[in-house]
Amino acid sequence: MKNYLLLGAFLVPLSFCAQVGIQTPTPQKTLHVNGSLQVVNEINVGGNASTAGSAGTSGQLLTSQGPGVAPAWQSFNTTSGTINSAVYIQGTTAATATAGTTIDVPGVTYTVTVPAGKTQTLLFTILGYATLVDGNSSQGVFTLLQDGVKISSAFASKAGNFPGGASLGSMPIPVTFLKSVVLTAGTYTFKVQYAAWSGSATVNFVPSAYGGYNGDTEAMLTKMQVLVYNN
Repeated sequence: MKNYLLLGAFLVPLSFCAQVGIQTPTPQKTLHVNGSLQVVNEINVGGNASTAGSAGTSGQLLTSQGPGVAPAWQSFNTTSGTINSAVYIQGTTAATATAGTTIDVPGVTYTVTVPAGKTQTLLFTILGYATLVDGNSSQGVFTLLQDGVKISSAFASKAGNFPGGASLGSMPIPVTFLKSVVLTAGTYTFKVQYAAWSGSATVNFVPSAYGGYNGDTEAMLTKMQVLVYNN
């Protein structure tokens, strides 16, 4: 009886260190299954010898974290290569910039927080109008700022009276521009400004004095769309 107990004492520790192969004589991992696998209940990942791993939540995806690290459950909108969110912002009240001045475009501000350990790519699309019903031409620029620093801009103008009697009644020429930025973990604030180079101009203008106006209050508002991609 003592001999059997002694033999068992030597074999038990070996079983904890051995690699187990199912339908393979040369297992490459602690458990190596050469065939199909059926899981009737949950799959738990992570954890340790005394704590069960996570089973995730309904709708999550199991994603690799690289060699030597347990995979992790992630919500679909946090998975690499997917769109985390789509944000639409438009201007609010009208504001006028006189020649040589720069103003914030009211309402067109966006703050985003990138989670710890992640990077995200933001794609901005900005549409802007600058006009004023004074019969004069103007020139200026719409600018996108990140935490107060200019990262992109686009020229805008307004057609007024022309020589020879041809007249366009303060016709605004819209501008659309794109910008892509890659962000590491942290919180960032983006906003749009308008700088008047020559002549005064109003942003977020409501064209109620235009001939044919039929209540199109959003027709000349500054608009910004942001697509947030997970890297």
